[in-house]
Amino acid sequence: MDRRRFIKGGLGAAGIAAAAPLLAACGNGDNAPAVETPAADPPAGEPPAAGGERIVIVGAGAAALAASAELQVRGFGNVVLLEARDRAGGRIWTSSIGDGIPVELGATWIHGVRGNPISEIVESNRIATAETDHDNAVLYDHDGRPAEPVDPALWGQYMALAYEMPDASLRDVFERFATTHGLSDDDRRLWLHSLASMFSHEFGADISDLSILSYDGPSTLRGGDVVFPQGYSQIADVLAAGRDIRLGHPVSEIDHSGPTVVVATESGDAFEADRVVVTVPLGVLKADAISFTPALPPAMQDAIGALDMGILNRTCLLFDEPFWDRDTEWIGYAGERPGQWSETLNLYPYLGRPVLAMFNPGSFGAEIEQYSDAELKSRAVEALRAMFGEVPEPVDAVSTRWGSDPWTRGSYSYLPVGVEFDIYRDMARPVGDRLFFAGEATHSRFPSTVHGALLSGRRAARQITGLPR
Repeated sequence: MDRRRFIKGGLGAAGIAAAAPLLAACGNGDNAPAVETPAADPPAGEPPAAGGERIVIVGAGAAALAASAELQVRGFGNVVLLEARDRAGGRIWTSSIGDGIPVELGATWIHGVRGNPISEIVESNRIATAETDHDNAVLYDHDGRPAEPVDPALWGQYMALAYEMPDASLRDVFERFATTHGLSDDDRRLWLHSLASMFSHEFGADISDLSILSYDGPSTLRGGDVVFPQGYSQIADVLAAGRDIRLGHPVSEIDHSGPTVVVATESGDAFEADRVVVTVPLGVLKADAISFTPALPPAMQDAIGALDMGILNRTCLLFDEPFWDRDTEWIGYAGERPGQWSETLNLYPYLGRPVLAMFNPGSFGAEIEQYSDAELKSRAVEALRAMFGEVPEPVDAVSTRWGSDPWTRGSYSYLPVGVEFDIYRDMARPVGDRLFFAGEATHSRFPSTVHGALLSGRRAARQITGLPR
């Protein structure tokens, strides 16, 4: 059972033709099916609705690439993507370790393969995937002893209590639950590990920042989770083929006060457009890294302020040989501090190479961004030694710092305690008929996911297409 489904069930170089898989995959909007019929070409004899409109898309992540593909099919031939980084893909980022072994530093899974737009792209382009079995796991206590996971029968009681306390944080719910059940210190530690594993790793936030509403609003797709042995960036490569992407163009200002929209970049370049699609992550909007003239409407400003950006960092380690069970996919660690190196994904079943990806979410994930690569590697090995005893030095290591990344300022959006889930809809509303928004934080069914980002990009394109001309 995949982790998202467990939570929900806790109560009981492809060229222009590469656009076709995407279009077959992307749904119409937040309330549409995740996969539906591709957009049709204009009827014979009718001119494209787009005319000569100039469109600038800010960013080149999944949402931006999806919007560009949809606009192209609908006759918009003058579409430019401005990307701050030196690569396309955004938070889809496959790097390498050792002698070129692919490792994910950003998006990792297709969450639910049935009816998922990414699955359509995978199938159309014959991209290899491997299923993740979240039940194939082992858990170690803080002292290295094997530990039993929390009794699944008690999850229903915890979840029921959370629904009785919808305005409380999941941490406050736990404190009442712990008191009611008289949990010992050992029980508390194991419970806090489980809560960090189930919630913090999903949302990149501490359970003190999450409520039952944080996950009760999003939809989930069935079919399990899969990874890409040769890298998630294969998806970005398919979607980016044939696009006009200007790398190294961080946008600093969007002026939509005049007859055309002027998009200024930090390099001093300026682009005029009839429509602009903004796809930057929520963290960039929260930091006011892009100035808008005139300012964004109050409802959108309120939504940007109310939502928050989670952090999920990882340290990937390559060893000469596995010192762990090479067939066990998940290695849990119930340390003294919840969330601290608490989940490790064994990549050996997918890669056939001895690589571990060790995750740190929330406040601890943010805290460790101050450490050097060498110190992060040392701390990761220290956690492994607490579990396995004698552990050799890694051959290579690579770590992420998503909170410090100026082009994301976090990993993905989440709904904090006290905020209604419908606020995601306010992130998706166009500003007039010239400024449009896309990205995972603008999709009210599938936020925090790549497929949500893809669908939001197509939605923005259809908003533009539906304008009177």
